Amino acid sequence: MRTMRNLCLLCLLLVAAPLLAGVTATYTAEPSLHFQQGFSPLNTSKLVAHIGTITISTTENQLFDPNLVNVNLSTTFQFSGPLTWYNDWNTNLPVYETQTTNFVLYAVSDVRGVVQVNALNQGDGSQPLRTESGNLSVKFFTAELYLVSEQDWVHYKPGANYTWVSGTMNGFLLGVAKNGSGYWDGNDILVSVNGGQPGETTLLLAGGSTTPQPVPYGEPVSEVSYLLTIIDEQSFSIANAYGAQSVRVARAQLTLANTLPNTNYGVSVVFSNTTNTSNFSLHLDGLEGTYAIPYTLLFNANPVRGGIPETWTNLSEGTYTKDILVTNIDATKAEMAPAGLYSDTITVNITPNDTI
Repeated sequence: MRTMRNLCLLCLLLVAAPLLAGVTATYTAEPSLHFQQGFSPLNTSKLVAHIGTITISTTENQLFDPNLVNVNLSTTFQFSGPLTWYNDWNTNLPVYETQTTNFVLYAVSDVRGVVQVNALNQGDGSQPLRTESGNLSVKFFTAELYLVSEQDWVHYKPGANYTWVSGTMNGFLLGVAKNGSGYWDGNDILVSVNGGQPGETTLLLAGGSTTPQPVPYGEPVSEVSYLLTIIDEQSFSIANAYGAQSVRVARAQLTLANTLPNTNYGVSVVFSNTTNTSNFSLHLDGLEGTYAIPYTLLFNANPVRGGIPETWTNLSEGTYTKDILVTNIDATKAEMAPAGLYSDTITVNITPNDTI
């Protein structure tokens, strides 16, 4: 009985000591895709687009044959857009025609200063991220995924969009070999990606999409942001706005970010009151239906009509301010008013115009 107990304990210890313990991975998809001329170590004559980054982590510096395992990934992908093969005889400018061209998925990795670029086009169910036998002996392994064109980059049109035509881009599994005898059925294990279960599909594209939006050739243009803030609000004496006199009651502060250089921007500014009328009035205790004192609002030195856009142009990156003033109060009307506090509530909205 004592001997059997020792044998059972030995068996349990052997089963409980898994190979490649602590191998996990993360995948970060590129938020938006764009094509650009290839760069080292990729082919500098081709068009490329960064798709995402795979990072494999180990706790024991043991990593054998990392492989991308196909679930719904093609070996080639097609995009359609303008290409050129010749220049116009008279203008010497390129003549573009809409054509479909092929792209292949590549993995770029660097292990201890040795860079490899591998085409993931074998189509046999698994794609080696790095062709190197034996233990990579690293704690972290990173593979950058790129689409690379078959045609040279000079044939594509800068600034144009290229539309996906074919090639499934659903997702992948990630596997590694158990030991240094190579990646094959029986010597493979699946790896958890982004905390999911081993064998769970990881989507290739960001946002859960399986087909990319049209991909521009060139850096994507960041959306310009417009932030309007009303600052320096202050009360005033009605007498200071009699007739042609004016008094500042607030300032509009507008901040633009992510603008293009050498480009002018503009916005339409709309002032409105709670009743959406074109004229403005101060009301006793701020309540509609009480005694009213009409006034004129000035913005950009112009009289404002409620609901009618005012323009604010010649804008670029940075922060701008403009005064908001009250004027044209009838002295007689004001002096007949019951005593009390008078106010009006004005809402200010902006709408970006097209760049100028």
